[in-house]
Amino acid sequence: MTETRNESTLGADDCGLRERKRRETRLRIEDCATALILERGFHQVTIDEICEKAEVSRRTFFNYFDSKDQVAAGRGAPPIPAADLEAFATTDSPNIIRDILEYIGHVVDKDPDTSLRLSPDRDTTLRIRERRRQIVMETPELSAAGMRRFDTLAGDILAAITSFLTLFPEHRQLPDVSVHHEALQLTGLIRTALATGSLLHREQPELTKWEVLTHSGRHMTALAATYSHGWD
Repeated sequence: MTETRNESTLGADDCGLRERKRRETRLRIEDCATALILERGFHQVTIDEICEKAEVSRRTFFNYFDSKDQVAAGRGAPPIPAADLEAFATTDSPNIIRDILEYIGHVVDKDPDTSLRLSPDRDTTLRIRERRRQIVMETPELSAAGMRRFDTLAGDILAAITSFLTLFPEHRQLPDVSVHHEALQLTGLIRTALATGSLLHREQPELTKWEVLTHSGRHMTALAATYSHGWD
C-alpha cells in the first residue's frame, strides 16, 4: 500500500530542500570567492567576477554577504543579543570568561552558515577556512577590519563584565584596581582566546567552535596563572 504524505510533511520536506539549496549556494559563493582572491589577491578580484564564477547574480550575492570583505574573511565572532548580555551581567557564576566563550562557541556551532557539522560539504568548508586564514594574513586591511568588528562586541562584553563584577564583588580578583580595569583585563582574555583559538587548533579541524574556544580559554588562563608570581 502506498503511503499518503500529508501537506505538513510535504511542507517540511520543501523547507528542508530550500534550506539545503540555500546552504549549498552560500558555500559555492564562498568557495569561488576565496579561491579567486587567494589566487589573484583581494584587490584584484571584483564582486562581478565572483558572481560569474559562482553562477549567481549580484542580488543573490548580497542576499548572503554584505561585502567582498565578508565573503573573503568570514563574519567573525557573532554579536551577543542584549537579553543574553543582561543575563551574563546579572547571573552569578564562578567563571564568566568560560561562560562567554562557551556561549559564542555554541552560537557558531548551531548556525548553519558557520557550523562545520551542518555544512553541506565538509571538505569544501575546511578548504574555505584555510584559504581565509591565508587571505587575512596576506591582506592587512582585512585583519584590521576584523579587529574593528570585534571592538563592538568587546564593548558589549566589557559592559556586561563590569556590571557582573559590580553586582558580584566576591568574584573580583584585583582589589587594587577599579572594577572597569579588571573587566577590561577579562575582556582582553576573551579577545585573545577568540583571536588565537583557531590558529592554535589548526591541525584539529574536527573540533567544534565550542571545543576550540573552551580549550583555548582553559590553556590561556592556566598559562597566565603560572606567571602571576614575582612581580613585586
